Amino acid sequence: MKSRTFAYKHAGTDEELAASSNADIFFFEHQLKPGTKLKVQFSTTIRKAKFIPFSVAKTMPMSSKDLPQLLARLSITPTSAAARVVNQTINDCATPSVSGEPELCAASLEQMVNFSLKKLGNDDIQVKSTQVEKVDRAIQEYTIQEGAERFAGSKTVACHAKNFAYPMFICHAAATTRAYSVPLVGANGSKVNAMVACHTNTARWNPKNLAFQMLKVTPGSVPVCHFLPEDHIMWGTSK
Repeated sequence: MKSRTFAYKHAGTDEELAASSNADIFFFEHQLKPGTKLKVQFSTTIRKAKFIPFSVAKTMPMSSKDLPQLLARLSITPTSAAARVVNQTINDCATPSVSGEPELCAASLEQMVNFSLKKLGNDDIQVKSTQVEKVDRAIQEYTIQEGAERFAGSKTVACHAKNFAYPMFICHAAATTRAYSVPLVGANGSKVNAMVACHTNTARWNPKNLAFQMLKVTPGSVPVCHFLPEDHIMWGTSK
């Protein structure tokens, strides 16, 4: 999946809609029951990369005006495709959250942990991500098994991996998200313990977001759900 797929402030392009037509990237909350079949492609963005140290992350210039300095520090040619990816992520980090929820671009593990603990508190923190038994990047049909359950309580923090020169996550406190842990079995027998995020308030999303185009619903009308890619992380509490 492209990095913009879950960028709710963006409008889905015709190209993205065409590329997503044979997969169930978005679906409805009532479909989270045993026997439901969904066509899914589980993906990862930065699985093999390592966080940069906290001391280094604090010194990295992360604004559009400092882009030349950042590219030089990363030895990235300003006219390259890599430079365009870096610029897009910087712009995403600088744009306020579409829901108005607290948000942080975390480039180090310490930044991610500190933000999550600040929003959730220190009591009984749970952390989960999608776990795929067999690596298969092709789209295939998965069937939901018995055992789907709510993850965490009323407060969650979702950290979405972004394309960048090193691991970068946009983390946001998700007060209007219901998270689920959902067991799946693929057509090839592969087992997946998938994380699902169901957004209960989409009123402020871009009206032309890919989710609305695919589901043929309007902003704020119904909860919109999606699986989390393998390298996205959900934090929550037990209450």
